[in-house]
Formats: sequence, structure tokens, C-alpha cells
Amino acid sequence: MLRDLALAAKAACSQEDQESLVEIIKALRNLGQIGKKRGLLALEEEQATITDPFIQMGLQLIVDQTAPEMVRDILDSDIYYNESNGRELLKKILVREGLLRIQAGDTARNILLCTRVFLGKVDKQVFERLMKDEA
Repeated sequence: MLRDLALAAKAACSQEDQESLVEIIKALRNLGQIGKKRGLLALEEEQATITDPFIQMGLQLIVDQTAPEMVRDILDSDIYYNESNGRELLKKILVREGLLRIQAGDTARNILLCTRVFLGKVDKQVFERLMKDEA
């Protein structure tokens, strides 16, 4: 899915839009830390603080112990069939990747590395500064 060139073209967006998605990567990293330290069921407590329906759906699938391939299929279906473009589509791709990494038990660092690659227009130093900023 992630190597689909047509999908990648639809997800293209400006540097400013990509920089705005750093907050999503922070949230995924934090969810990964919680899942790794306290277990995936602890993510259920975090759902109450999340307003994004795509993230909520993915977290619920993980908390419900849905098989990883089913989580992937469901999230992919939403990405492909709900006609998102630009920043919104890129956000869903980032979230999908992060949630699958969380479910797999990856470290927060791996989640960060594997989601960061989608923000190619964001300069490394800018990314690091935005990751440190606590707004």
C-alpha cells in the first residue's frame, strides 16, 4: 500500500502541511511508549483523549486484539475508499504506520523513525525542534 505511486501522489502536500503533522508523530510515539510499558490494553484509557476518528478506530481495533492483518486491511480500506487527499491522506498513512508499529510492540524510537520518513519535506533540524517543542 505504501508503495502505491498514485496514492503517494494524492498524499503530496506542502512543507507547512507536513510540519503540522509532527504533532501526530509525537502522539503516536507517546501511545507507543504507553503500549510498550503498560501493555496494549492500557491504550483504551488513552482513547478518551483522542478526537480523531481514524486514530480512535485503529486504537479500538488494537485494544480489541484484532489480528494485525485485519487492522491493516481495515485501515487500508478507509485510506483507499474515503477519498482523502493531501494533508489528510498523508495523516492517515502516518497514523496507519504508527498504529501497526504500536500493535507490533515496536519501541517509541522505531515508531518515530518509521513515521518520520513520510515527512520528506521537513528539514531534519526543524523536525527535531518541533519534536522537542511542548505546546
